[in-house]
Amino acid sequence: MPTEKPKRAPKQDRSVQTRQRILDEALRLFAAHGFEGVGIRDVSAAAGVNHGLIKYHFGDKDTLWRESVQQLFERADRELAVPAEMEGQPVERQFEIFIRRYVRYCAAYPEHARLMVQESVRDSERLAWAAKRFIAPEHGGVLPAIKSLIRRGIMPDVEPVLMIYMLSSAAQAPFMLAPELKHTHGVDALDEASVQAHADAMVAVFLGRRGTTST
Repeated sequence: MPTEKPKRAPKQDRSVQTRQRILDEALRLFAAHGFEGVGIRDVSAAAGVNHGLIKYHFGDKDTLWRESVQQLFERADRELAVPAEMEGQPVERQFEIFIRRYVRYCAAYPEHARLMVQESVRDSERLAWAAKRFIAPEHGGVLPAIKSLIRRGIMPDVEPVLMIYMLSSAAQAPFMLAPELKHTHGVDALDEASVQAHADAMVAVFLGRRGTTST
């Protein structure tokens, strides 16, 4: 009896998968080396595709960078959305859930912070584009909650915009600097217990709330 050949994925599906693999590898490389430190051939080698395919899907490196960043922020929006069942809860409770989700996001995807730091250190038109399109709207969404919490004395009385950067820096640092933390103190920042402890610490410092609320 003849052996049935395994079915191949449709050509369109393979194209989508290839495009996604290119984006994933580009994001990883841009986060590690910055825009200037990455070439199209570096991405093609990492993704295991001919560099012509990258030009076919994205045209040039600048477009590839921008689509990588768009993917980054779209993923963040999905991961950080407060669950629908939390609607109607007190703002401090919703913000606690947001902080805990944000810490876990930073642990799972440290390349997000690394990529933005790479661009911020150099400053560029690309950074201005990302700031206007993604970062400013995200900050605009969280500022009302921060202002409310400060006004009610739940959060420290700090300029709200600076509070956003204090929160993001504190959440990101252990995971961006995970190798340093490991070498210096023998702490695995990505260990589940460490991630949970960091989330608890963030909630305690910024909201004055203690406990190990599940996310």
